[in-house]
Amino acid sequence: MYYNHLTMSQFNKLLQPGIWMLLLFILNACSKEGEDMTSQLDASAGIDNNVLVGQPVTLNGSGSSDSQGKEFDFSWEFISKPASSNANLENNTTSMPTFTPDIQGKYKIKLTISNTSESRDTVNVYAYIVSPIEGNYENLIPGPNVGIRDFVTACGALIATCEFTEIGGIEAKKIAKYNGSSWSTMGCGLENGSIYDMIVYGDELYVTGSFDEIGCIPASNIARWDCNGWSAVDEGLTGGDDPAGFALEIFNDELYVAGRFTQAGNISVGNIAKWDGTEWSAVGNFEGGSVRELTVYKQELYAGGFFETVDGANTGHLAAYDGTGWAALGSGDDLELGGIGVVRHMAVFKDLLYISGDFSIRGNDVSELITWNGSRFIDSGRAFSLYAGNTISELAVINDILYIGGEFTNVVAVQAGNILQWDGEKWGTMSAGVSGSVLSIEMYNNQIYIGGDFTRAGGQDAENISIWAENL
Repeated sequence: MYYNHLTMSQFNKLLQPGIWMLLLFILNACSKEGEDMTSQLDASAGIDNNVLVGQPVTLNGSGSSDSQGKEFDFSWEFISKPASSNANLENNTTSMPTFTPDIQGKYKIKLTISNTSESRDTVNVYAYIVSPIEGNYENLIPGPNVGIRDFVTACGALIATCEFTEIGGIEAKKIAKYNGSSWSTMGCGLENGSIYDMIVYGDELYVTGSFDEIGCIPASNIARWDCNGWSAVDEGLTGGDDPAGFALEIFNDELYVAGRFTQAGNISVGNIAKWDGTEWSAVGNFEGGSVRELTVYKQELYAGGFFETVDGANTGHLAAYDGTGWAALGSGDDLELGGIGVVRHMAVFKDLLYISGDFSIRGNDVSELITWNGSRFIDSGRAFSLYAGNTISELAVINDILYIGGEFTNVVAVQAGNILQWDGEKWGTMSAGVSGSVLSIEMYNNQIYIGGDFTRAGGQDAENISIWAENL
């Protein structure tokens, strides 16, 4: 035959194209078989939700899929739910089961979809009790022409500060006092700059902020009022870019001031210092950003803000001081918040430290309220963060009630007017609330004063200040 006269090399050249064709066919067949075998399931249990206790909930797994369009089975089950809850999942083998939360708290549910393989996802449902608190708002008109940032009770009066130039029908530069019936000035007030925090220490009112003069005297970002006039606090707070004081707190009988500065008097500091009434001392070095809030909890001083490290150690935005050194708090992993964000406000209520600030949930920045019990963070739910644009600006404990102020139109599934009560067990909406942001809440002469930036309170005209009285 003709093939007998071909060399082996010639024969291989003739055969090679056929072999390659065969190999490609085999590989292609294997590839198709492999694609069938790697069909992927993707379970989707839906988005987290806030509901009222007793309100039926429908879960939604309809976003689940199989990459090859194959059919699959659904199976839902509780991973956790509040102690003593008897809630049951109905139709738990369908894409949209239902249940009714019977106890306040967090319900964590797992979805498993399966055919030749499995995929899982979880969803959280937070159930709360929300009760209307009936009361009246007494609106003080005229109020300040530009909002109220902060209140404090000092020298037998209610002190208010913000950027106003008039309050109660009188001229007053950014700070004024109220005796229960009329407003009056506090010396020359503040011509330029701002006051960010106020506190009473040693029978005097201390204020801190961003200013170089107050009451017509030089003062660098901190000053004191002795009920009759202003005086500077040593050489004040200076150093660094745009120095300012943001927070004041008393710890172990000394005044701590924190913010953004590198000098307190003639002492080098790192955004925080303490004052014993005579001299300054350094108490740690905060780096990566400013300190915005100070609070004492369980015999320790807590600092929150924008900072990342303290004394060279990575602490994130929250640290605790026992009088000798600073330490980071525990992990925030259990919060499902993507870590602890910038801390803005803190308050101690019913043996817990309540913390508000900016956090991240699934890539979205939110304002939320969490708690710390001294050893770990507690996930109190998503009462605020499920609603876009919500901001918490004030936490105040008055008469064994935690008052929350800010800018939020909803809490859980109920309309809220920028101010709420929390008694440790349920939320309380305060009648119609106010029309704008609530920045400060303070008790004075057994009345609860609300300050902020709003034009209506309790459905009536207001000018940034109102008095709340609950119907008993």
